Amino acid sequence: MNRQSLTDRQQAILDFIVEAIQSRGYPPTLREISSHFDIASTQGVRRHIDALEKKGYLTRDSRARSIQLADDLLTNDLSDRVAMIPLLGEVAAGQPILAVENIEDQIPVCSDWLGINQEHFLLRVRGESMAEAIQPGDLVLVEKQSTAHRGEIVVAMVEDEATVKRFYPEKDRVILRSDNPAFEDIVVFGNLSLLGRVSALIRKYR
Repeated sequence: MNRQSLTDRQQAILDFIVEAIQSRGYPPTLREISSHFDIASTQGVRRHIDALEKKGYLTRDSRARSIQLADDLLTNDLSDRVAMIPLLGEVAAGQPILAVENIEDQIPVCSDWLGINQEHFLLRVRGESMAEAIQPGDLVLVEKQSTAHRGEIVVAMVEDEATVKRFYPEKDRVILRSDNPAFEDIVVFGNLSLLGRVSALIRKYR
């Protein structure tokens, strides 16, 4: 396949991505690339990633907003086993904090965790209202959808802010309930905007 030539920096970043996939099975995050090449921000890294995509070295999966190496650049099936999922900011579990709809990073996630034709994103949780299930600093993998089953953990918009709670629909209202009994229910009358259902949890042990 004929592709446009790369700048020295683009080639170095591509080599770094390939080496990471071949050695550990998944690509580096934007922050890892930024740190390795001393690039001031992840936005600068994203511009290089966009250039690599336009030149045909990377492909983007719109289902998960993920990036992968072009098929002919890998000698194995590693690119099919991992998807890069966008980290969109923080969600408050307890006292809601505005969830900034801005991609902070791309995090590698096993493709087996993702449904077919479903879009996902990651959010970082702050607060203790969902303990024991979810701890402060955990990343929640959210499957974008506008409905949920009773008792499922969801990400919902309340007064233009996002929060993580259990979902309990009633006849004329929806109750958003914390797992921690120290926190009161949030009761929403009328339509509730659901961003999605929490389908998995990523926790880093220090």
